[in-house]
Amino acid sequence: MVEPVVAVVLAAGAGSRFGGSKLLAELNGKPLLQHVLDALRATDLGDIVVVLGADASAVEPAISWGSARRVVNPQPADGLSSSLRIGIGAVPADATGALIVLGDQPALTPAVVTRLLEQPDDPARPIVVARYADDSARNPVLLRRAAFPLVGEATGDRGLGPVLAAHPEQVREIAVAGTNPDVDTADDLVRAVEASWAARVRANAEQVERFREVPDGADFYAPVRSLFRADPTRADDPLLDALLKLVRPGDTWLDVGAGAGRFALPIARRLASTGGSVIAVDVSPSMLEALREIADEHAIRNVLTVEARWPPDAEQARQLVGDVSLIAHVGYDVEDVGSFLDALEAASRRLCVAVLMERVPASAADPFWPPVHGEARVALPALPDAVELLETRGRRPSVTRVAVEPRRFESRDALAGFLRRQLWIDPAGPKEELLQQALDTLAIEDGGGWAVAGRTATDVGIVTWSPPAREP
Repeated sequence: MVEPVVAVVLAAGAGSRFGGSKLLAELNGKPLLQHVLDALRATDLGDIVVVLGADASAVEPAISWGSARRVVNPQPADGLSSSLRIGIGAVPADATGALIVLGDQPALTPAVVTRLLEQPDDPARPIVVARYADDSARNPVLLRRAAFPLVGEATGDRGLGPVLAAHPEQVREIAVAGTNPDVDTADDLVRAVEASWAARVRANAEQVERFREVPDGADFYAPVRSLFRADPTRADDPLLDALLKLVRPGDTWLDVGAGAGRFALPIARRLASTGGSVIAVDVSPSMLEALREIADEHAIRNVLTVEARWPPDAEQARQLVGDVSLIAHVGYDVEDVGSFLDALEAASRRLCVAVLMERVPASAADPFWPPVHGEARVALPALPDAVELLETRGRRPSVTRVAVEPRRFESRDALAGFLRRQLWIDPAGPKEELLQQALDTLAIEDGGGWAVAGRTATDVGIVTWSPPAREP
């Protein structure tokens, strides 16, 4: 049984290096302080005390506090040490210890907190700290009650750091995985958002590897390239209509992840009479082959296809430049999203455009994960996360939303083929029967074909922003 330890969250700083309102800055749609509180509430802590500062009136209504108690530091300018003393003073007399937590560390996990709380009491070393594998951070800090008097030694804005250094014989370090950085500046927040994006991408990929029955193959899209073919002369696509409004005479568009040319080819048709062109970049040879086939069928000559990954190497980067850079349903699974966006912006003379869904296209298969694999699908970042990332990076994205009907397939077999690829199962393997059983209850047929039951129209966002060097 975990002993009654109280968490003391230090959240009174002015955030001057950040530019103010740091604790309310958002990560994954939640304020930084909310991430910390949510992590603490997911543990067996008996009580949470939050020490607020001069901005308490702004922080109070923005946070879901639950049962957390708030106390205000009347003189936060005296530094972190003053908040530490106020927080310890609010710990009930029957508590066996206090877990000192910083309010600007949104990467804190319940697992790390629990690891500290479960450490046996050692009277000779009443201070227990987490030591992260990927940085030198020593936090949170668990102070057993015998160590409370040491708080009086803290001075200025250094908090417990100098105290730990002065009393190493009383400190026990517990090795934990990962990292737990402070968010002190706007650049720190960018790194935190990008790190969160990367962690979600890794978790999604790791889940696949736990259940994978079939390899991806050298060209992942080769077996399904026909699903991505689209008529470049179509006039019933609201997404395409919105994109075409962004085209200017004589433009060069760079379509990264162009696939079979769903957007690249209609844009090329629009540009043909004005001397403009499209550079279609994709890593899949079969997709580019399909693009070239459709271009030939419709006599579209102003498209250059380039087989390459993104970001490109230095030599390719010099060639892959356009007035407008476009990604359409690309980037969701990119781990190093910062470098990806840097390259996209460097390739754009006028405008960057991203077409992204509220949830990734593959999420159509999500309802099948529990019945087939026994657990929910780990979600990839999508439209809201991309907008948040761009704003954190200092961009000013504009979003045009278009409601799009859920995808339909011409037959149950076609739907099953799509699902197998998103579930990574072998049609001759042991989970095929589970897929077919799930199809019996989760698939529907209507006048438009076969679809996943319960899926409704969803928003697709067309996100536009200026490359940073060219922002007005």
